[in-house]
Amino acid sequence: MQQKWITLLIAAGVTQLVHAQSPLAVRHIDFTSTPVPDTRAEQVSVYTRSEVILSLANGKKVRYPLRYHPLYKTGEQVGHWKAGTIVDKTGVALIHLRNSKGELLSTGPFYAHSPDANSLLVNGTQLNLITHFEYDTEAPAARSPDREINLYGKLPMVMNRAVLIQQQDGELKATALSNIDMSAVAGIWNPCAGERTAWNTHLGGEEYEPDARTYAHQPLITMNRYLQTMGLTAQKGGANPYRYGYIVEVRVDGQDKTRVVKHYAMGRQSNELAHVMPDGRTAYKGDDGHDQVLTMFVADHTRDLSAGTLYAAQVEQHDAYHGGSFAIHWIRLGHASDEQIAAIVNRGIRFADIFDVASPATVAANPDAHRDYRPVYVYTGSQGTDSDRLTYLKLKPGMAQAAAFLETRRYAAYLGATTEFTKMEGVTSNNADRQLYIAMSYVEGGMLAGHNADRPRDDIHLSDAPEILKCGIVYQAKLESAQQDSEGHPINSDWVASGMQALVMGANKPAKQAYARFDRCDSDRVANPDNIKYSDALQTLFIGEDSDYHLNNFLWAYNVETHKLTRIASGIIGQEWTGLAAIDNLNGHTYLLSNVQHPGAAHELAPYRARLRAAGIDVDTLRSSIDQRGVVGYFGGFPAITLVPK
Repeated sequence: MQQKWITLLIAAGVTQLVHAQSPLAVRHIDFTSTPVPDTRAEQVSVYTRSEVILSLANGKKVRYPLRYHPLYKTGEQVGHWKAGTIVDKTGVALIHLRNSKGELLSTGPFYAHSPDANSLLVNGTQLNLITHFEYDTEAPAARSPDREINLYGKLPMVMNRAVLIQQQDGELKATALSNIDMSAVAGIWNPCAGERTAWNTHLGGEEYEPDARTYAHQPLITMNRYLQTMGLTAQKGGANPYRYGYIVEVRVDGQDKTRVVKHYAMGRQSNELAHVMPDGRTAYKGDDGHDQVLTMFVADHTRDLSAGTLYAAQVEQHDAYHGGSFAIHWIRLGHASDEQIAAIVNRGIRFADIFDVASPATVAANPDAHRDYRPVYVYTGSQGTDSDRLTYLKLKPGMAQAAAFLETRRYAAYLGATTEFTKMEGVTSNNADRQLYIAMSYVEGGMLAGHNADRPRDDIHLSDAPEILKCGIVYQAKLESAQQDSEGHPINSDWVASGMQALVMGANKPAKQAYARFDRCDSDRVANPDNIKYSDALQTLFIGEDSDYHLNNFLWAYNVETHKLTRIASGIIGQEWTGLAAIDNLNGHTYLLSNVQHPGAAHELAPYRARLRAAGIDVDTLRSSIDQRGVVGYFGGFPAITLVPK
């Protein structure tokens, strides 16, 4: 085989030679199944018994055991930094968590135990792993240290950069770690999933955007903690809700410095992530939560997401069973640049400047006075109230652009987009087959037939049993060129989703399935898919769970050619699988980046507390046996491959 030597730069300026081989010529790849964890030791550890079986072009078969390799744990010192340290705008660790009255809630330093998206950026001879952290879990209460307080959404979040080296055998090691300065973008809010772009940047999403209607009248405390503006509303110099809820891009420049931008032009919503198509212009965004919208962004220029056109999906259901099938029509929301929308935010715009609002009761009492108002039923954002999901809106003159990019979900609903999607999570694509994959973690609420309540639209009405749909679905959408928007105007992209149908579904737990007794969805099928990533070389869709219906969340490999679904790993009790990234060939080795997020977290185990107690298992005792630090790591142990025709 052809061989070459690759020189990698490590943190101290020392070089290491890594022997790289050409990819193996393979006709077929298969994974063996990892059994459901049975013992307590298996349940409280990352557990895999899977092997990768490569059927070589010469007829031979080789087997490689799959192994999980931690790179670092949250709170662990790597070089000069402790992983996941939560900081303020000056880069100093937050020590005191106080409420709006100045009362001490907890004492830090705090380390976010929820590592999420990973992007491995190759900069010359240096490997930079960008990882962002979604939230912190719990901390001892100041007044009662034996009691924990829930920290979700109470602290600003962080991104870290790790410098990696690749050793002779392909193993990766973290040699240095640093915090990425977010002060230029006023900090980062609940970053969720993300991915590496084709132009070698990290692209992540801010999830559960703060409701600007709520925070027009009260301080946005979480980000005030970052900005050191406690007690101030946006109008008085405090954190502005319209600065959060965007796609965030990070690059490492030639001087080894990081640069961060928020893409206001891509719209503001509960961004799971933005997945960019091979054209470097078309991006699809998951919108996590209930009563959400699917959006597509088409940039003006390749590999430049700073300006473009934003669209929202309106679906037309063709089949109500087996997860349903739909045609997709695209409603044009508007065109903008980051600079234009940032200027609107900088001028101090408020929600009330964009929309007039009326409650259902007000409209019912005087319908003639509200003829120009339209009913909108959507997730309103973090700290928005459920009672405001059904609201009547009237767009104010000259506010269409502000509405499209600052109130994307509300404006999409205002124009007739489908907003019944629930828990729309990861998005990835199989570019060779021109398929987009979308994880719908929990299919419930407005997506079910007969459950539309007072939603003004009923585009989705699935008739499968609710106990099946609650286990979630991965949808596939066909990608086509020469598509038009809902008004008949051409969409300037060759990667437009025109229809979608269920690809991988969960199922209710069979009565005969005696193992994994605490699972409520079929333990041999996916439950509540969340993080998903596709590997071109392996023709495999990797699916990570975030489930209330599997006690241990599983990691799956789905072969899109054979349609075989294989469980390849089990997570720690209370853990979500996050940060999936398939690296098909790094100097002759294949890797699947994957993080252990919030193992043993109290809020993740809450749905199981009563059932575990009934079985004589105390949740607090169980949690005490778990290392609750998050882990940034990867699965590896097999070489890079090239699939050849059979």
